Amino acid sequence: MPTSLPLTPPRSLHRLATVLASAALLAACQQAPKSHTHPALSAQPARIDAGESVRLSWDAPIGSSLRMDRLTATPPGAVLVRPAQTTVYTLSGPAPSGAPVSTSVTVEVRPATEPLARLRVEASPVGKPIAASFLGLEQGAGPDSARQRQLLRNLENYGGGPLVLGVKGQAAGACPAVEHLAHTESPRQALRCSAGQANASAVQTAEMLLDYAQWGAAGVDLPGPLADVPKVAPRYYGMLFFAQFAGAQGAWLAPQVESNAQIKVYAVRDARNQTLRIALINREPDRNGTVAVQIPQELREAVVTRLGNSEPLRLAGQTFDGSRDGRPIGTAYGEILEADEDGQLLLSMPAASAALLTLTP
Repeated sequence: MPTSLPLTPPRSLHRLATVLASAALLAACQQAPKSHTHPALSAQPARIDAGESVRLSWDAPIGSSLRMDRLTATPPGAVLVRPAQTTVYTLSGPAPSGAPVSTSVTVEVRPATEPLARLRVEASPVGKPIAASFLGLEQGAGPDSARQRQLLRNLENYGGGPLVLGVKGQAAGACPAVEHLAHTESPRQALRCSAGQANASAVQTAEMLLDYAQWGAAGVDLPGPLADVPKVAPRYYGMLFFAQFAGAQGAWLAPQVESNAQIKVYAVRDARNQTLRIALINREPDRNGTVAVQIPQELREAVVTRLGNSEPLRLAGQTFDGSRDGRPIGTAYGEILEADEDGQLLLSMPAASAALLTLTP
């Protein structure tokens, strides 16, 4: 009679299976933290010419709280930066487990032979403060709605004062042509005038407002309305840029500029906290580059707010296109520049763009 085989495996097989399962679990546990320790960070492209932009993107575990250095805030997943020189960007912070994570990427910048401009800014004001109610709309903001009211509040919040709303024809008259301001005497009395075109670009609007404010106008009324659903007029971004420059009603400074390009520079200093603001316009239509900025000794760092004309329009990384409530979409951020030991900042300036440097003691 044949001998029957046991129906259960021997204990040695049980032990072997247990050991293999434990080893697999241990390997998985040991590998999991690696994704937290080294989140994926890339730069596209990783090599640029001065004045060009780079997209930094990363893939981090859900629940991570990571921060990109050299920025005032970190948008989720990706950000555009414009380094003026070869720069290392580091993404770091706690993983969901609480363990620290960090990774870096280097963006190589091929320097320009010469900067587009060199400028020096002295701290002593030479002109009067900008009027608190400088910005205005000659035809209001358009149909009354929560969205339109919020767009107005944005301008007032940045501008530090009320926005003047009027009816077409009620302004003091047309402003002198911008190209004639250099040969036109500054107004001896408070002059409010109307200027601008409904189809003006964002950068053109910012430049025009800066020119009239520096010339001495008490205020400028631009054509309304501000928006047609779902897009916001490009000039609105230019108005916001100007409002950030002029919001604290700073007094005018006299920057010294040496340039072989169409670079315009404006500077003010706040009386309350001594914050220095420098607005730069690159009027070159297709010439990128850098600007070397010599700043006062007591200032060592600047935050850069950028404005361009390319679609979709963005100011400081935010857009209003598609916004249903008039609030900006996206995370507001600025690039942080540090002065070298000689007190000089190197700023990247793309063609047909504007940049605002804010330096706080």
